[in-house]
Amino acid sequence: MALVGGVWWAFCFDERPGFLIPLAAAVPLCLIAGAPLGPWRRLWLGWLHGAVAWLIAVPWLSTMLTVYGGLPSWLAACLLSVLALYLGAYHGLFCWLAGPALGRRDVLSLVVAPSIWVALELVRGAGLSGFPWNLLAYAWVDVPGALDTTRWIGSLGLSGVVMAFGLGVLRLADRGTRRQAATVLVGAAVVLLVARWTNLDRRAPAGPALDVHVVQPNIGMMTDEELRDGLDSESIRANYSRLFELSHEACVPGALVVWPESAGWPYELERDAGFARDIEALVGRGCSLLFNSARRFRSGEEEGAFNSAYLLTPGDTRALRQIYDKMHLVPFGEYVPFARFLPGVRQLARNTGSFSTGDEVALLDAGDARLGISICFEIVFPTQVAARVRQGASVLVTMANDSWYGATWAPHQHLRPARFRAAENGRPVVRAAITGISALIDRRGAILATLDIDQAAVLRMPVAAIDGFTPFTRAPLLVPLLCLALAAFAILRR
Repeated sequence: MALVGGVWWAFCFDERPGFLIPLAAAVPLCLIAGAPLGPWRRLWLGWLHGAVAWLIAVPWLSTMLTVYGGLPSWLAACLLSVLALYLGAYHGLFCWLAGPALGRRDVLSLVVAPSIWVALELVRGAGLSGFPWNLLAYAWVDVPGALDTTRWIGSLGLSGVVMAFGLGVLRLADRGTRRQAATVLVGAAVVLLVARWTNLDRRAPAGPALDVHVVQPNIGMMTDEELRDGLDSESIRANYSRLFELSHEACVPGALVVWPESAGWPYELERDAGFARDIEALVGRGCSLLFNSARRFRSGEEEGAFNSAYLLTPGDTRALRQIYDKMHLVPFGEYVPFARFLPGVRQLARNTGSFSTGDEVALLDAGDARLGISICFEIVFPTQVAARVRQGASVLVTMANDSWYGATWAPHQHLRPARFRAAENGRPVVRAAITGISALIDRRGAILATLDIDQAAVLRMPVAAIDGFTPFTRAPLLVPLLCLALAAFAILRR
């Protein structure tokens, strides 16, 4: 059951899981947790379930480490296994901690066990730099009403609902608990239905629509052999030419042109004069340009760099600049923890060495819209995106570089958090991905338009700026902390 359940769990995060398979995603894990077994056996079987699930769900990490990190395939496989064992431990801890509650088969266990899972996901999203990837709630991305529910309880709260639903499905098989199981299932259905009905479009947008043109240049990651030629590389010249051809096609007066992360790499706005001239000429045609570039700085005798988003808008003599510096960096991708002790891993941050962390949430003004920027990995952190909305963001933008992973599950898994951030905060999300999937998402998390993986094109659509706060935006940690407190009380009391 642990092996089969792990495979089942993983396939809830594939390209198109639908909603029938994810409905019962948590059933095998709940069966393990509630089985009449010793605590250590439950821990081991839950751990096995989680390790298998993560090995199947994120194997693209091993390919990235091999192709772009320069690591031997055996070492990349070992590192992936270590990560899967770490993440699988949360499944094991759930079975260990929730077992006593589920063994009682009372109504209270239907609240305590999901609270324990929510608390564990909260810890996973905060510990060791944070890795809130593939939250259980994301399995229900296609379940009607699930996205609407998150405006009240957030993604972590929805994870608790998914876990409670799995418990309800499991207890339907027991004659003595069918009534409480039916109550849970019907209650979950009512919650989804009410959330969906109350989230219908009944309010006008905050201001005029923003004419957004997303450029997806389909620039893949280059191997070490291609990089040896530097700026004389034929690949770099071809990518640069395609990027600006698409950008000139997208640039019309009044439009906001959005580039993905690393679209102009290896050029930098403040170091490469030719790149700066080309961008100034583009903005001089009357459009605004939002793009990503490294921003160098000097502190004493040391030089550093931020991974930054620039918004250039037309000015009288030259383009006006606004800047946001990325605040949550990717370990081993944008900086190497303990780099002096891990010289072999330094290649993963090869583009600029190590980035420095930005310390301020800066909103960028594009006409009447205020843009809250999340650069790549930042979009997976619900509380950080909510903080941008509380500060006044009326449109959310995420710029991603998923070219590391190719046509795998990774781009699809990375798209889901963007949909949930839109639904949680009631804001449209513009997603620009260098090789796909670029998308325009409405305030309820529905995808309005997309560009497929490995497609070079421009995505055009008006985006309405929206104001007002959802209950989640006002208090994004309320439900997780309540679950944490309930789980802690139940565990200590036991």
